[in-house]
Amino acid sequence: MSASQKSLIIGYGIVQDEGGRLLLLRRRAGEALWPSQWWLPGAETPLTEEPDDTVPRLFARLLRQQVDAVYAHTVFSPEPASGRHTVHNGYLVTVQQHLDGAPEDEANPFDAMEWWEPAAALAALPEPQAELLATVLQRQADGWSFATDDDADFLFSETAPPLSPLPNRTHAERRTSGAALLAEVTGNPQFAETIEARMGPFGSYLIDHLWGDIWQDGQLSRRQRTLAAMSAAAALMQWDAFAFNAAIGEHTGVTREEIVEICLQLTVECGFPNGNLALTRMLREWAESGDPYPPEPAAGKDDTQRRAAAASISEALSGRPVDPAALAADAQQQLGSVGRLTVDWAWGDIRPRPNLPPADRALCILAMHTALGRERELEGDLQAAQRLGCTWDQLDGTLAVTSAFCGLPRASDAARILQRLRTS
Repeated sequence: MSASQKSLIIGYGIVQDEGGRLLLLRRRAGEALWPSQWWLPGAETPLTEEPDDTVPRLFARLLRQQVDAVYAHTVFSPEPASGRHTVHNGYLVTVQQHLDGAPEDEANPFDAMEWWEPAAALAALPEPQAELLATVLQRQADGWSFATDDDADFLFSETAPPLSPLPNRTHAERRTSGAALLAEVTGNPQFAETIEARMGPFGSYLIDHLWGDIWQDGQLSRRQRTLAAMSAAAALMQWDAFAFNAAIGEHTGVTREEIVEICLQLTVECGFPNGNLALTRMLREWAESGDPYPPEPAAGKDDTQRRAAAASISEALSGRPVDPAALAADAQQQLGSVGRLTVDWAWGDIRPRPNLPPADRALCILAMHTALGRERELEGDLQAAQRLGCTWDQLDGTLAVTSAFCGLPRASDAARILQRLRTS
């Protein structure tokens, strides 16, 4: 597969008039990319062109304007027509000169041009463009000087600090800390010694690597680490590992209510049978311990309430206003019943539940998708988690925990996406 088939790069020009309105162009109905939708003035960057040259070329060819284009922001997404990885580069445009001659529009992909108020533009644009525009407008409001602050490394320096230095501990340090942590969370001072005597090298690495290294890296709290471990194990139907990590939750700050919530989120990501197996296992464990736990039934919502709740979730993840009815209708148009159920149930019923904080739920979803190798979902998972307040270290730590359940090759796929987002 060629590079042009694997990825798509699009450059957009952000143009504002004196009143702050934004220039949008409407795609022709026959276009492969987002047909009939309003766009920021944009064009695909061919492999033979530098990304910084795309927007000036577009304005010179279609709008007969010579412009200065200053880099402002980049957003990543799949392109819906093919699912290709897409890079959306945004540039602030200043018109320097109006050129002579008629536009060369025999290959013009647009059929209309209008000036839009910012709020209306954000609501009308495709999601990646709206996210791009919302970030640029916020930076303008915050006083960014894009003429001098247009270096990508500078733009992202605050949100992507350097990686933590490599650890350099002795084996004795890792062994001692791993054994001590196992004793603390299990309540059994001899747990490490017993597991190594019974399982040989497997037990050794369980103590040294999982509990002496991954659990000691400081990137996540013990509570978040337990949530991630439970999520990864449940997604892979590793029920003993799931129950073990749920059991140590009482020592790491995880509540039974939150364990039930992970089972509910599991039904969204992996289906009702998986969620049922996870919850049934825990209800049995609690009953056998002599301390049964009856979960509270869910409060019912009608469809209007569900779509309003889903719109609130979408706004939190995208940073732009969302029309609840349009959100559900668009999802149904794109994915049929599955799209509607995603909005009405997954986003409208499950995700807004207060039983698990939004940032922690985002880490659980990331762990589930990483464990299952759902690469198409991971970029959105990582971006959503960051918008909800998760740090780069927390995202990195979640992938490290998940690697213990799904293996390093699969976790590496997610780690590559994280590092690309971190350094882009």
